[in-house]
Formats: sequence, structure tokens, C-alpha cells
Amino acid sequence: MPIFVATETSGMTETSLRRIYLDANVFIYGAEARTELAEPIQNLFRAFSVRRGIAVTSELTLAEVLPKAADFQRRYYLNLIVWSGIIDLYPVSRDVLIETATYRRAAGMPKLADAVHVVTAIKANCARVLSADGRIKLPEGMSLIDATPQNVARLLNELS
Repeated sequence: MPIFVATETSGMTETSLRRIYLDANVFIYGAEARTELAEPIQNLFRAFSVRRGIAVTSELTLAEVLPKAADFQRRYYLNLIVWSGIIDLYPVSRDVLIETATYRRAAGMPKLADAVHVVTAIKANCARVLSADGRIKLPEGMSLIDATPQNVARLLNELS
């Protein structure tokens, strides 16, 4: 049975229900000091550094954030996503790609990157996805949190 069909969360632990998958755009907004989201997202990253094991992303995020990054942003991304240990980084494996193909067909999701993120979130047992892209289609049982300053503030409150 494909992983996207499973909709029950009864087997999830309390920790897994709190796990939050971070879409690549969250990192981009956090690195760009000129956006209204930068400060709240940076505060969220600080909260994740205290409460490890909650934030998750895919290695695909690196391929999305690094190409247009200035040198200082590149160091920021690599430190935050790879070296700090704050973010649980999941590989883009053959298994993820096969499930992604199945999910894209079933969910009608044309964007490969979005589908890889969704499948990785499922595999990482995340109940929620934080993203500024409202077009992401999640399976039943998962929720999309729109990356607005208000929603990021709510997440920060929850982590406190």
C-alpha cells in the first residue's frame, strides 16, 4: 500500500505529532532580512535549536535554496540545515522518488519538488508542513501551516 493512503495518526507518538516539516521557502524567507517573515522564522529556528527533533526538511531543500544564495547566505543555509543539527535532514532516496511518482499521480501534483517534500514529510512522520506555498496538496491527516508572521508566532508559542 502506498504511504500516502495512510491517514490515521493513531500510531504516531506525541513527539511525531509535533514534528513540523519545513518547505524550502521557509529557509529562504528566514535568510532574507528584508521580508516581514525573516525575524519570526529566525526566532522559530532558535526555538528549534532548544527543542531538537521537531524540525524536518529534505536534502532537496539544499538544491532549492543554494543556487541563488550569496556567499553569506550559502554559509547560513549550510550551517542551519546541515551542520547545526537543528533540522532533521532526510535524504532523497530511491524509495522517496518512487513514492513521489505515485503521490504525484494520485494527488494530481505536477511539481516534482513539492511532491518530494510531501513524501519526505510523510516518511519523517510529520503531522504538519510549514510553507508559504498554499498549492501544496497534503494527504488527509496532515495539515498545511501557511507561513505568515501570525502562524509562525503561534508555532513559537506552542514550542514555549
